[in-house]
Amino acid sequence: MALTKPLPCVDGMFLPAFPHMLKDARQRLEDISNLSTRKDDIIIGSYPKSGNHWMNEIVPRLLSKSQNISHELLHSFLDFLPDLKTLESISSPRVLTTHLPYRYLPKEHIENAGKIIHIIRNPKDVVVSAFHHFTKDKYVLEYHSAIWEDFLDDFIRGDCAYISWFDQELEWEKVALQNPDSVLVLYYEDMHKNGLENVMRMSEFLGLPCDETFAKIVLNESTFKNVKEKKGSYYPIEFYRKGVIGDWKSKFTVAQNEKFDCIFKEKMKDSKLNIQFT
Repeated sequence: MALTKPLPCVDGMFLPAFPHMLKDARQRLEDISNLSTRKDDIIIGSYPKSGNHWMNEIVPRLLSKSQNISHELLHSFLDFLPDLKTLESISSPRVLTTHLPYRYLPKEHIENAGKIIHIIRNPKDVVVSAFHHFTKDKYVLEYHSAIWEDFLDDFIRGDCAYISWFDQELEWEKVALQNPDSVLVLYYEDMHKNGLENVMRMSEFLGLPCDETFAKIVLNESTFKNVKEKKGSYYPIEFYRKGVIGDWKSKFTVAQNEKFDCIFKEKMKDSKLNIQFT
């Protein structure tokens, strides 16, 4: 089973049914690609449901050297913003966010070797989180099956918003290897297990002085529980569900897991990514 209703599509990639995407998705991608950027802009790029909200709590705190910030992701989410010109009013350094593949990022940012943070989450947890989100989110609920088995098959084929997880992560892996000074890759699971170490890595990558004491404060302020409590009144509840590792086990059957493992092994056979499922 494919999408229950066609999503906006550009070059074979489905996109969320945001109003501007429905009007002219290709134009939006061109506008993002041609976006005028600043040298100190930072882009957080991730596949949906991989931790971009988390990164958008940590990075602004590191930049401002303050634990008390008010950074609304939707005000700088390139895919979602009705008008990209509103970005001009944001003071530097700006934190810009997208779920788009690397090839659609602002060309100027790439040419200037601007900093990019990419976070990866294991695809089993991604698809379970996406299922609970996409079947409730007004921008996509009409387009995806509310039946888990169908949704999982769609995800594996890439019949969902954005390209398939496999294709996007393989693209990011190649880019990160070619641009180690401008692209930092983090793992969602490792952020849970070694949060302090990864916050320090982010700080070093961004060229920001940060001692362990402040890094611990940033990490504590950015926990899933704290973020959910503070942002729950601003974002729909589907944005913040569990934020845990291994929730795929609550949804996958044994047969589905075995099938997924076979597909993962084939599609990622040449990848060196350290994907962690537990």
